[in-house]
Amino acid sequence: MATYILNKKDATKIKLDPSDYNVMIRITNPKTDFLQLENENIFTDILSLKFFDLEDDKSGLYLFNETHLERIMQFFNKHRNCKNMVIHCDEGKSRSAGVAVGWFLFNDIKSSIYKIYHNNIHFPNRRIVEFFYKHFNENLNNIDKWENELYS
Repeated sequence: MATYILNKKDATKIKLDPSDYNVMIRITNPKTDFLQLENENIFTDILSLKFFDLEDDKSGLYLFNETHLERIMQFFNKHRNCKNMVIHCDEGKSRSAGVAVGWFLFNDIKSSIYKIYHNNIHFPNRRIVEFFYKHFNENLNNIDKWENELYS
């Protein structure tokens, strides 16, 4: 099983074997349209979500919430045996990485979570990560440690 964490432009051009079991989660901001995928037919299923990438709810903006978590968990359950999970957001750094953390928790591949926090590319959205860790009754101690290393 392969997991791809991409930005929106790279996601539109991704080429995978259409005979493989490929699925995609797309994330963008509310009131923003998704870019057209060049190879949409290679995906068995696509989940499209819209929410902002902010860590602080003081603004009252539409942020990741329980409804998003529920929809993603249904998608994960439905496609637990996919060969390729493609997750993209606008920049491919925060929201998509946060959802990928959830995918790795779902599949109990914690070494991949470590890699996300240590690759100098991704900065997983803390709010999304907290929702997944709470859902799976996991302790955030390692995330706290890795974020301290990442942001220090």
